[in-house]
Amino acid sequence: MGVERELKFSIEAHTARQLLDHPILNLLAAPPVTQELATQYFDTPDARLAAAGLVLRLRRAAGQRVMTVKFTPLRGEGQGPADAFSHSRGEWEWEAAPATLEDAGEVHALADADLQRALHDTPLGSLGLELHELGRNLQPVFGTVFARTAWIVDWAGSQIELALDRGACTAVQAGQALSAPLAELEMELLSGQWAHCWDLAWAMAQDLALILSPVNKAQRAAALAAGKGVQALPEPPSLASATPVGQAAQLWVSTAAAQLAVWAELIGNSDTARAVHQFRVVLRRLRTVLRWLAPYADVRSVRWFAGELRWAMQIAGAVRDTDVWLDLLPVQTQTRLHVHIEARRMRLRAALQAYVRSPRFARLLLALGRWAEGWGRSQSDARTRGGAQRRAYRGQDAALAQMAKHAVRQDHRRWRKAWAASQDVLQLAVQGVQLTAKEAGKLHALRIQSKRLRLSLERLGHALPDAEAKELHHLRQKAEVLQTHLGDWHDAQRLLLEGSEQGWLGPDQAESLTARAVQSLAQASGAGKG
Repeated sequence: MGVERELKFSIEAHTARQLLDHPILNLLAAPPVTQELATQYFDTPDARLAAAGLVLRLRRAAGQRVMTVKFTPLRGEGQGPADAFSHSRGEWEWEAAPATLEDAGEVHALADADLQRALHDTPLGSLGLELHELGRNLQPVFGTVFARTAWIVDWAGSQIELALDRGACTAVQAGQALSAPLAELEMELLSGQWAHCWDLAWAMAQDLALILSPVNKAQRAAALAAGKGVQALPEPPSLASATPVGQAAQLWVSTAAAQLAVWAELIGNSDTARAVHQFRVVLRRLRTVLRWLAPYADVRSVRWFAGELRWAMQIAGAVRDTDVWLDLLPVQTQTRLHVHIEARRMRLRAALQAYVRSPRFARLLLALGRWAEGWGRSQSDARTRGGAQRRAYRGQDAALAQMAKHAVRQDHRRWRKAWAASQDVLQLAVQGVQLTAKEAGKLHALRIQSKRLRLSLERLGHALPDAEAKELHHLRQKAEVLQTHLGDWHDAQRLLLEGSEQGWLGPDQAESLTARAVQSLAQASGAGKG
């Protein structure tokens, strides 16, 4: 068995052309080798292999047939969270038996000898299937056809293969042949240090938009066969209070970075408000995690991430504002207000799409992926590293309970202060009194603190001492309701202010938005007292 370890990047057509002329490849790499590859993936009708983390494929290249079984342990079964990007997995590969059946355009049929070997020499045998049962149930489910251009780079003494793959994923759905473009770059460590793959990627990302991706070819083809887009990773499970901070940080940061990559891809390829919303949700969670980790991390790393995440949040937030504003307006014939908001949305969305395809966003994902992987090292490992690396991950062996006490109590204290400062303002607003900018700022601060407290209690509340966790349980619900109503007020107030300044609003629209804002604040006031 070999262990395949690689980074994958989604890549645009113009970036692929730039890659061919990149000085690292032209000056440091051996001449490239290009070949045509066709792959067929197999599974049972109930997708038993995929559910077990197994991939069974048959690949044809230059007249040779290669059988491969890959195994990626599912989360909770030994897979490190950083594997969302590093694609570390067991791999068994051999030259397959000669084909007895072959149709034009198809990869070859599976031979019994190859299935027998797969059952005995790979984790495929753990499914408990007999040879006849496996052969009877296996069927082709999807495939890929692509041209691969590969370079071998000697980077700081490590041998790294860069493979540019361009072609298509293929599948059949309801008797209809489907295809979707495939363009990705793989960096696979052949020998040497894994850190050198990250270093090489970072060097090339100064010029190229190499968007780190948690999605492999099989997952893309499976999504095509299922008639769905690629799926973002789910939220990580709750962690025990004794979990080391480093392990929690690795899970949270790597999951969020992988989610960002998927939502960014959907933003770049489609026009859905949901993708923008989810992109912002993940950014917000990452910013919260960054605050929690600040006492345990190098201040320069935290400052850099904070600036980059703020920038991404501002670009995505501007688009999200226009989506929310359009939802606030009644469904009717296009009005002047609709036209202005739609035009603004198109401009802002173009800026967001340019950002998620840019080298700047690529560098953010790379930095998050590598930072997450560093958190997974133990404190004893950190002692063997240089001073800068030790400062970057200090205290990661501390228990999650310690972080929870500090973060939740700090957010609770700030929330109480914001709540006390907003009481008089809420009463004025409910009575219909127009608020000053300072007074509106107090309500905005309460909204932000309610959001932060809710996130802290969601992820860390269970790690608190039992008595404190029970006491704060009702507070999480209150914070969530307050966040919702104050968010509704904030959206209506922003549209009211923007529309008035731009001259977009008629008297009826202004009156309707004002009434909506007052109603939201009345609901927030009632929820806060509950």
